[in-house]
Amino acid sequence: MNISSKIGEDGSNDGGRKPRGENVDRVYAALRDDILELRRAPGEVLDEAEIAGTFGLSRSPVREAIIRLTSEGLAQLLKNRGAVVSRLDVEMLPAYFDAQALLFRVTSRLAAQRGGSAAADRLLGIQKRHDEVVAARDPSGVILSNRMFHLEIAAIGGNRYYLDWLTSILDQGQRIMRLYVRLHEEQVPNEQLSFHYALIEAIRRKDIDAADRAAAADAQIVRDEISRQISSGSSTTLPL
Repeated sequence: MNISSKIGEDGSNDGGRKPRGENVDRVYAALRDDILELRRAPGEVLDEAEIAGTFGLSRSPVREAIIRLTSEGLAQLLKNRGAVVSRLDVEMLPAYFDAQALLFRVTSRLAAQRGGSAAADRLLGIQKRHDEVVAARDPSGVILSNRMFHLEIAAIGGNRYYLDWLTSILDQGQRIMRLYVRLHEEQVPNEQLSFHYALIEAIRRKDIDAADRAAAADAQIVRDEISRQISSGSSTTLPL
């Protein structure tokens, strides 16, 4: 069973007693987490009957939850065949990495322009937590703390649109990051951590060009590693 947190700690299933909208939210959150953490693999069928049975619900809220996932690009509806988890399309990865690198750089430049010691100290606190989860080889924690680090940079920059776009990019790329961490046996290379510290110091000094360089280098690490994995095989989707 892939989905977690469906049944109460006392073993009872309270799904039927929850309001319809809350049931949709609950199914959506659980499925989304399973997809992003690769517990449901790209191409896996999202069986409405199986999911509804797991939650003790009718198929209607499950269907609504799946439709929400399709709007985020995490699921794909198939004609007369239900829905599947969206595949990781190798051909789309260059465009994804281009968008990620652009947003890392522009948000880092703005953060350096508006930053200073207080902003850098907030980032340092997040980075220390990142170091801890990296040392503990906690893949979910690594991905979450990395996300928090880059979103804090965007928040420091102060442009709400960039923050929203980066949030979307990081959410869509969570499966890619999970693969990256898996390729390194749950350990993040030291060079990625060094670029984070370079970003923090650039923001502390308000050095816009240094922040730009560190952000570009940080974005390039995952791109290079995934690209090497793709070039070593012949599959049109990333290996799982």
